[in-house]
Amino acid sequence: MAVATLPPPVEIDSETKRAVIDGLKKVLAAFQQAKAVDGAISYQQIISDPQTLEGFIRTFQARRDLVDDIVRARDGGGPVRDDTVPLVCGVSLAQIQQLLVRTCAKKIFEADKPMETITETITKTSMFGLIKKTEQVERLSVDPVEERKVRELTRYIAFGWQLPLLDAYRSMLSYPQIMEIGEDIVALQSIDNIEAVSRFDPGQLKKVKAAVGADFGAILADRPQAINGISVWNRDMYEFYRKTLGDKSWAFFARDAAFFNVCAALDKSVIKIFGDVLCYIAADNLAEIQRLNIDKVEVLIAALKSAFGARLPHILSVPSFAKDILRKQVDSLLHMNQEKDKLMTSFALTCKAMTPQVDEWLATVKR
Repeated sequence: MAVATLPPPVEIDSETKRAVIDGLKKVLAAFQQAKAVDGAISYQQIISDPQTLEGFIRTFQARRDLVDDIVRARDGGGPVRDDTVPLVCGVSLAQIQQLLVRTCAKKIFEADKPMETITETITKTSMFGLIKKTEQVERLSVDPVEERKVRELTRYIAFGWQLPLLDAYRSMLSYPQIMEIGEDIVALQSIDNIEAVSRFDPGQLKKVKAAVGADFGAILADRPQAINGISVWNRDMYEFYRKTLGDKSWAFFARDAAFFNVCAALDKSVIKIFGDVLCYIAADNLAEIQRLNIDKVEVLIAALKSAFGARLPHILSVPSFAKDILRKQVDSLLHMNQEKDKLMTSFALTCKAMTPQVDEWLATVKR
């Protein structure tokens, strides 16, 4: 999954701000005239309501041809289709989107501040002089940590697709977690992934971020559950598995600690033979295959891939495959003394021949 990149930070003066707002109001009016946007929607609604803003952004992305005469590049040219190009108002479309989304986020976060009732002494003036009296006063609660958290989080809000995630970002992630994740928050593009990251303490996030470097955003975007596994391995082994498995390594690192205990006994040469099989094979099946020497491991893996193709992940992920079917094949291989090339050919035929047996087994197995 591609990881979004935050646009350059933008600080605009009053004149530029007026030009941006004026342009946005003209765009809104043009869309309403074309009946692409509800005519009752106001500019204030757009910057105050996440759903309204998200719909406005989607409309712009789909129908920008309607406003080509309003949205113009600073250096001239044809219609603006590159969101990073500076416009006549001095900022790019990407930066305008960032301003809109952050403004909306701030309004939402501000509206969510809890009210608390406190008891305090208030001095009031009466016709007879000063009178002190104790009253209950309701006011906005100010939590310094929450204030810092919201301020830090808002730095990484810049895209329309983040609007439905605002509540999840704020409610599921702690301030220390947000500090460790930093700008890679833009890689968290679903509530499920935000929730997955929220399970890891800041120390784990810091350790993993240091170990994986530039891969951190890709991990958050693809499979944040991998953080747990990566924190178990040292940096050298992380880099080895990453190089061996490519982007499939995230699926491997997302596996449980018990599986890693089995993998710890594997030589690097054997790991390379297993390859992406390590992303789905059950620990019982892996332990069974480990009874073979390296050449016969290669023979068995090649034969299984040839016989079952895309079905192999489903088959090898079932733990009972080890004792029900695989053990017999491993025992058979242990006693074969053919040369590797001949063994590769003959055992490929053996695995294909047992396809009906495996199909019958799959029909009865309970996962």
